Amino acid sequence: MRKLFTLGVLALIPAVAARAADEDKWVTIKGKVVWDAAKGPVPKRTPVKATKDEEVCAKDKDFNSEDWVVNPKTGGIQHVVVWLAPEPNAADAAALKAAKLKDFPSFKAGDIHPSLAKPAKNEVEIDQPCCRFIPHVVVARTGQDMVIKNSAPVPHNAKWVSRNNDEINPLLPSGGQHVVKSLKAEKFPIEITCSIHPWMKAWVRVFDHPYFAVTDEDGNFEIKNAPILDGKLRIFIWQENGLHGGKEGRFGQTLEVKPGTMDLKEIKFKVGE
Repeated sequence: MRKLFTLGVLALIPAVAARAADEDKWVTIKGKVVWDAAKGPVPKRTPVKATKDEEVCAKDKDFNSEDWVVNPKTGGIQHVVVWLAPEPNAADAAALKAAKLKDFPSFKAGDIHPSLAKPAKNEVEIDQPCCRFIPHVVVARTGQDMVIKNSAPVPHNAKWVSRNNDEINPLLPSGGQHVVKSLKAEKFPIEITCSIHPWMKAWVRVFDHPYFAVTDEDGNFEIKNAPILDGKLRIFIWQENGLHGGKEGRFGQTLEVKPGTMDLKEIKFKVGE
């Protein structure tokens, strides 16, 4: 019996060693995007004045401006999109700076963690239950479908303007929906508006990899199981008013990474001039 037990333990050693070695390939990156007090006081949300369907809009308990949603107590900024990219080699970095390379290099299929090889679901959704789009910012992955719903008791439309995913403007009756099939990655954010209720606006970003996140109501984000690669990654931070760092933010910032969890703590969002 003792011999069988010993053999069983020995058999497990290669599997445990392989798992430990595999864990050395990945990093989880988290942090908190906050308002930079040096730029002035935290922006305040202001009530939106409805010019149509006022009785429906009045039912919304959070019917306020959404261009900046900042926690007044902690400074955490909601609706910020954070994503990663591989560190470019010297030639690609120079080509990016010279605008000879338009798209930042992305992850290869072999760089993706096995648990993230496919999206967890085939669809992402945005709804118009009252007089605004919920959620205000949506992130998606190549191949997913975008379902635009209208669960409000009044009609809405969804004017969708993109470069790689067509331009549409479907009228959505109460209970209606429109599906944008098989999303393609976009370098720029997609804007969605409602012409019937012109104050309504939302944003969609589509990536060809799973290494992205949207900050919560306290500005927190977490991106799991990103590849270590050569010990460096680029991090990009976008809010609807622009990229973190302004114009230079389009190149992201280099992160020195190592296996495990990296907590970037507070990142003060630098608004471009």
